[in-house]
Amino acid sequence: MTTENMEPEKEQKRLARQIEALRSGNRTAILGSLKELRTEGEVAVLPEIFDLLLDQEDEQILTDAANILNDLKDPRAAEVLARAINKKAYEEIRSVLVGACWQNGLSYGEYLEEFVEAAIDGDYMTAIEAFTVIEGAIGDVEQARREKAMEKIRRSMAGMDHQKKILLAELVRVIDHY
Repeated sequence: MTTENMEPEKEQKRLARQIEALRSGNRTAILGSLKELRTEGEVAVLPEIFDLLLDQEDEQILTDAANILNDLKDPRAAEVLARAINKKAYEEIRSVLVGACWQNGLSYGEYLEEFVEAAIDGDYMTAIEAFTVIEGAIGDVEQARREKAMEKIRRSMAGMDHQKKILLAELVRVIDHY
C-alpha cells in the first residue's frame, strides 16, 4: 500500500474515532474530541456536532461545541450550516447555528433564502442573527434574488408581533438599499 492510499485511510480512521467519542456519552472523551476537532476537524463531522448540541446538558460541552461552529474557517462549512438552520430536526438549536454563521465570517450570499426563512420563522433573537448574516452577505446576491427575498419578507409580516415587524421592515430596507 502506498503512502497516498494510507493517508485517506488514516484520515477516515481519525474521523471515525472522533465521531465515536462525540457519541460516547463520556464527558472526557467528548471534550477531548472537541478539542481535537478545533484544530483537525472535517466538515463531515458538523452534523455530529449539531446532534451533540441537541443532546447535551453539560455547559462546557455545549460551549466548546458552539465555539467550534463560531470559529469555522473552511468555506465548505457554509453550506452545511446554512442548510441545517431550517431543518426541523435542528429547530431547538437554530439560534446557535444562525449565530455561528455571523460569527464565523464565512460567505453566505448563496444561501440568502435559508436566512430569510430563519428571520421569518425564528424567534426574535434568531431573526436578529439572521439579519446580521443577510446584511453581511447581501453584496454577493444578484438583484433578482434580493427582490424575491424582499417580497417574501413583506408577505410574511402580516400577523407578526410589532417588534418583529419592525425588524423585518428594516431588513427589507437594508436589502433594498444595497
